[in-house]
Amino acid sequence: MTTTTPPGWYPEPGHTGNGPAMERWWDGTTWTEYTRTAPVPTGAPANGQQPYGGQPSYAPYPSGDVIGSPGGGNRRPRTVAIAIVVALVVIGGIVAAVVAVGNNGSDSADKKNSPTPSATLPQHTGGPQDPQSQNPDDPTDPGAPSDGGPAVDLLDGISLPVLDGWTGGTSQDGSASVSTGSYDCPNDTTGQQSCSLGGAYSEPAKSLKITATTAEAAAKQDIAGNASSSYNSDTYGATTSHQQLQSKAVTVAGQQGYLVRWKISTKSGTGGYVESLAFPSPSHSSQIVIVRFGFDITAKAPGQDVIDQITQGIKADSSAGSGGSTGGTGV
Repeated sequence: MTTTTPPGWYPEPGHTGNGPAMERWWDGTTWTEYTRTAPVPTGAPANGQQPYGGQPSYAPYPSGDVIGSPGGGNRRPRTVAIAIVVALVVIGGIVAAVVAVGNNGSDSADKKNSPTPSATLPQHTGGPQDPQSQNPDDPTDPGAPSDGGPAVDLLDGISLPVLDGWTGGTSQDGSASVSTGSYDCPNDTTGQQSCSLGGAYSEPAKSLKITATTAEAAAKQDIAGNASSSYNSDTYGATTSHQQLQSKAVTVAGQQGYLVRWKISTKSGTGGYVESLAFPSPSHSSQIVIVRFGFDITAKAPGQDVIDQITQGIKADSSAGSGGSTGGTGV
């Protein structure tokens, strides 16, 4: 076993033999700056000299007894040295165990006392909904069949109208969405993705990471993110151009809101209208609502007039406090 020499006075390394024999203090790891004249052979300090700097006086350790000692010998260490090393290892293990137990207790306390997420602004799993996407097999998806009433946004106290031929409902997190038409998404090689000809969904601005505190600023901040989400590059290819069609104030559900509408083109050839509509929640005046629209520009898709129709049909909804409704038959 390899170990190190314990602290003590040892013959000065490199001493040539000229002049008094000198010793230097070894601190157990490295040589220090402390030196002294070597004691007389009887072991008593010469002329009553004490160790330099008040360091304890150890009997000289025989040169070469321990690998790694100042003497640099190769013999096996003494039994006492082995016992000391073993004791240190055992003590270190006990200390590590105590620290580990203490840390586990601290972690448990932290977890117990950590705040739970607020239920008033739940987040979408996997990011905000895409107005262009739908999944008819998911009853919480905007493509799910509706069974009466408008699509209620439980988070903001509003409802979106479900037009004739449209489907809509309340998602599991409480937001509302509506959509119409479906087709195989561009650039989909799996055949498992379905896109909508038109769609809209609403949720609190904070859920979309919008920091603006006014309707106008929120709509302007959100429009680029809306375009990126509604016509994402993985599905439609990169956006090749965009044109702002409208940027104006509007009244929604009795609230003073603001909308920004873009026309965009994509590399896949699919064009679309995207709109970000922002207004204060009728039930929480300090909370901004965002309604995102995404409509394809094709002969089969609804036109901009339908965006206006949905906007005009947004109402304050008091049923949010009792759970709201989850579908619509058409208006």
